[in-house]
Amino acid sequence: MHEPTVNEDLLARFDGGKAPAWRIYEPEETAAVLGAGGDPGRDLYLDNLRERGIQWHRRRGGGGAVVLSRGQVVLALVTEVASPFRNREYAAEINTWFVEALAGLGVGAVEPRGISDLAIRDRKILGTSIYRRKLLLFYQASLLVSNDLSLFGLFLAPPARAPEYRGGREHAEFCTTLRREGYAVSTTETIATLEKIVELKINGLA
Repeated sequence: MHEPTVNEDLLARFDGGKAPAWRIYEPEETAAVLGAGGDPGRDLYLDNLRERGIQWHRRRGGGGAVVLSRGQVVLALVTEVASPFRNREYAAEINTWFVEALAGLGVGAVEPRGISDLAIRDRKILGTSIYRRKLLLFYQASLLVSNDLSLFGLFLAPPARAPEYRGGREHAEFCTTLRREGYAVSTTETIATLEKIVELKINGLA
């Protein structure tokens, strides 16, 4: 197993034209993804990954290890911003795009929690990661729509650091999905709704 960097091509696209580069997608295959400082031996159950032929990758930016799979919606974007700082503010602003998209699909009670999560009833539905290079912002987030939460505990060790609101819960109890919360929302319609919002707002991100 190697560690290709997730969505790395967006950096090259941005560097080539200095225009925002982004994509929204549902992962086609299951994979574990480590943050830039992650340790596969500490953060992943490597034997379980090997037994099932699941690869692990690395991403630029911080944050803990995650599992990406069918039933999730991932937003990855690279753009120029005005400040080399304000990471939490930028993450919070982009997270509101998810909140707006979900509200348009009839999903309510989505609230910011922790440093840059979104949650429903104290259960995480979206996590984010940010990488900075001067005025370049590389944001990645995954929204849990209808994915299999049991994969988290199968492939991910308990995190070395966790937000206070996690309260020591296991992965499958700390996280939830829109389907688990009773919302009959598909990844396809979530992607379509979110794309319209990103197209409208990405050039205004400063």
